[in-house]
Amino acid sequence: MNDNLEDIKQLLVQTLNIDSSPIIGISTEENILDWLSAYIDKLISEDFDGLLFLLYRIDVNEDKVREMLAATNGINASRTIAELILERQKQKIYWRNKFKSSPTKIDENDRW
Repeated sequence: MNDNLEDIKQLLVQTLNIDSSPIIGISTEENILDWLSAYIDKLISEDFDGLLFLLYRIDVNEDKVREMLAATNGINASRTIAELILERQKQKIYWRNKFKSSPTKIDENDRW
């Protein structure tokens, strides 16, 4: 299985503050999107303030959310939001891996 997919699942569990059992068996990005869409749909109908807080905490660009929702006329809003969340999680993983795997070399004279 793709390590990046496992990283995405782990980050979602952390970010959403959920038990990992609902997504542990998911093996494709498309299935993650399906699961996340259902989760977002539930938040839209039951805890909209919680959804807004989640988007803020994940750092999903508010303008991008508005733009995407306007482009789809709000049809399947949960899927659109799920795609934006997944995109943001991938960005976080990319940058974490980039900085983790490339230690900076500091000249001995410049070290503290």
